[in-house]
Amino acid sequence: MNFSALTFASPAIITHLLFAILAFGLGGLQLVSTKGTRTHRWLGYLWVLAMVVICVTSFSIKEVMPTGMFGGYSPIHLLSIFVLVQLARGIYFAKKRDIKRHRQCMLYTYIGGLLIAGIFTFMPGRLLFKVVIEPWL
Repeated sequence: MNFSALTFASPAIITHLLFAILAFGLGGLQLVSTKGTRTHRWLGYLWVLAMVVICVTSFSIKEVMPTGMFGGYSPIHLLSIFVLVQLARGIYFAKKRDIKRHRQCMLYTYIGGLLIAGIFTFMPGRLLFKVVIEPWL
C-alpha cells in the first residue's frame, strides 16, 4: 500500500475515510451479532453516527466532478442524501418496533451506502485506487 497518497488528502477526505472504515467494521459486526440486545442498540447508534459523519463529510468532497454543472457535486452525493433518509427511517422503525422494516433500511444502507459506494472508491484515478491498487501494478 502507498499511504503517501493520503498526505495530499483534505481533512474532509481523511475523516470520511476513517469513519467509513469504522462503519464498515461496525456494520459487519451488527449484521452477524445477536439482535435486540443492549450491545446491538449501542453499536447501532455508533454505526448511525459514523454513517452521518460519512454523509456530511461527503458534501465537502467534490473531486469527482469539480467543474461540473452542479457546483462540484456528483451523482454519488445523491447517495448521501438517500443514506441519511434511510438512517432516519431505520431508527424510526426500530422505535416503532417494526423490526422487519428496520432491518431492511439498515441492510440497504450498509450494502448501498458502504459496499457499493466503497467499490467506486477503488476506480482508477480515485484516492483508494492510488493507495491500495496502484502499488501492485
